[in-house]
Amino acid sequence: MSAAHMNVRGSTGFFLSGFFFLYICLLLFCKTTAEKKLKFVVLVFRHGDRSPIKTYPNDKYKEDIWPDGFEQLTQRGMEQQFELGTYLRKRYSEFLNQTYSRHEVYVKSTDMDRTILSAQTNLAGLFPSVAGEHLNSNITWQPVPVHTVPLTEDNILMLPLKNCPLYNQLQKETYTSKEFYDLVEPYKDVLKILQNHTGYSPEQLNETFTSWIIYDALSCERYHNYSLPEWVTKDVMDKLSHLSDISMSSFFGIHKHYEKSRLQGGVLLSTILKNITNATMTPSGKLKLIMYSAHDTTIAALQMALNVSNGKIPPYAACHFFELYQDNESHYSIEMFYRNDSSLDPYPITLPGCSSSCPLAQFTDLTSSIIVQDWDKECGAKVEGNKSSGAVIGLSVAVVLLIIVIIGLLRILCNYRKHLGISNYETV
Repeated sequence: MSAAHMNVRGSTGFFLSGFFFLYICLLLFCKTTAEKKLKFVVLVFRHGDRSPIKTYPNDKYKEDIWPDGFEQLTQRGMEQQFELGTYLRKRYSEFLNQTYSRHEVYVKSTDMDRTILSAQTNLAGLFPSVAGEHLNSNITWQPVPVHTVPLTEDNILMLPLKNCPLYNQLQKETYTSKEFYDLVEPYKDVLKILQNHTGYSPEQLNETFTSWIIYDALSCERYHNYSLPEWVTKDVMDKLSHLSDISMSSFFGIHKHYEKSRLQGGVLLSTILKNITNATMTPSGKLKLIMYSAHDTTIAALQMALNVSNGKIPPYAACHFFELYQDNESHYSIEMFYRNDSSLDPYPITLPGCSSSCPLAQFTDLTSSIIVQDWDKECGAKVEGNKSSGAVIGLSVAVVLLIIVIIGLLRILCNYRKHLGISNYETV
């Protein structure tokens, strides 16, 4: 056999071997991909479109122009949430039961009308009534419970949490920090315009939240086709939008980002990770989905804590996804997605230091530094002292009541002895 024939034969063998190797790799890849199963989901979404929280003093549009007043979910807001729920039904059609099951789904909302209504309309899209399942022929709707607690007791979703002395101190430092000043300085010109037209004093306008109030009111009015004043140009709205983004970021970052994350977004993340971990510890558990209906500040705090924020205020009906997967070797991983545009699919979010499909153990390790074990202690809140004082007061009251009872019994006993004619000093 000639050398040429041997070379051809060897090349052919090498090619076939390489092809066979690639084929095996492809099969293994497909097998691994096919066997990765979704096991648990946590969603954190912002409510839908609402009326303004409040408005500026010189605004000609007052609360009475809004059908349900300030801070309320609008018809468009309901439509946005219904659309999100419909999308979730499509995304999880093979994962969730077609009809609502209390064993599979748990929904929690902040105790505000707009978030509760958002959750309800979202769920109407997620669990559309099917034939034979609705209450009667005229009610094509599956009722789904939405859980909540009073705002004063909400220590998970109503962010930023204010009852934290250390956080309040960090906020004061933020507004006087060089980092904050450098961000706000380019917008001094628009603050002068606001001073001339809004009715706010220079001192009030120095507070970034005031700029946000103005922008929020103008945005709501523009979105609902109310005519805006002549001084509200595109340039003014663009700059107000940037100032609002800065205001949001200042709550959870800019200055002492790490410290704030431990006291704010890290609290919510800790709860989410506990629920995800519980799902891995009880593989046969029925719970599949937890939904949190909340606010832009809730999502912002969470994403700032994860260090995945895009620096923008989360829009209406924005949704952050946590999806837990299990592979064929029982390894768990977390994938995160963010949906901030209803015309597009959610885009993947990668935790810094990990891959887009992050092993659960690595995800937990990378975020462990922002998880606080004793929030009250780190905040500097004197909860323990208050509890101690309460215990002392309670004990004192109990002792006083006991003394009163004893005195009353002694009086009854003395009267009884007198009634029998027995002296206190007599012996029997």
